Amino acid sequence: MNPIKQHFRLKKPCANCPFLKEGAIPLSRGRLEGIISTLIEDDQSTFQCHKTVHSKRGGNWDDEGNYEPSGHESMCAGAAAYLMKKGRPTVGMRFAFATGDASPNDWDSVREIVID
Repeated sequence: MNPIKQHFRLKKPCANCPFLKEGAIPLSRGRLEGIISTLIEDDQSTFQCHKTVHSKRGGNWDDEGNYEPSGHESMCAGAAAYLMKKGRPTVGMRFAFATGDASPNDWDSVREIVID
């Protein structure tokens, strides 16, 4: 699979995605707001699905907490749906739309279950 399609392959949030209105994984106080702030303020950033980071095919964490990606990570579908609800797709998302590797309506079916 090409790397762009790989990064945007998830179209539905995980059962405990932090962007879900109900059933979201508990995060430390302010963490979700920080993620959202980064995504909105830096449209060159991304938020990778925790299940693709913390998996057998995920990358490695060093002793200082830095992550080295494996190339098998994908953008969090909840984050993508949230950004589309806000009309704020990232540069990467817009590039994927332009190349046909993703579509702006890929996350329409989950809009109502992600946070506002």
